[in-house]
Amino acid sequence: MNKIWSPDTLAVPAANYHQCALIPAPSRWLNIAGQLGIDRQGKLAPHAEGQIVQAWENLRAVLRANEMDLKDLVSVRIYLVDRDDLPAYQAAKARLGFDVGGLPTTLLFVQGLFDPHWRVEIEAQAAKAFEGD
Repeated sequence: MNKIWSPDTLAVPAANYHQCALIPAPSRWLNIAGQLGIDRQGKLAPHAEGQIVQAWENLRAVLRANEMDLKDLVSVRIYLVDRDDLPAYQAAKARLGFDVGGLPTTLLFVQGLFDPHWRVEIEAQAAKAFEGD
């Protein structure tokens, strides 16, 4: 079982997340590349919230393709290109019923992504106890 926690030797984080994830051996690790607001047909959602929802759905699809789910996430990094998209990010998480649940999380506001139409990119790591092949 993964241990998501914060050592009591550190300050309590300002947001609802923990400082680290301890993954017991043996485990399967999955590094997930940045997921965008582009659906399977290559269509980009026209607004920030739609792109954010699609990016989370894409991340969930990668997890499922590897026999994992959201509970197997051990860290998440979210890149937003506009601070004004933060309410859309929060609304998208609520719409999906997804809460990072204290995971080690980094939320960054960046000047831009590869394509200027992209508003969000979400990358993550997941780990699951090894069950054999």
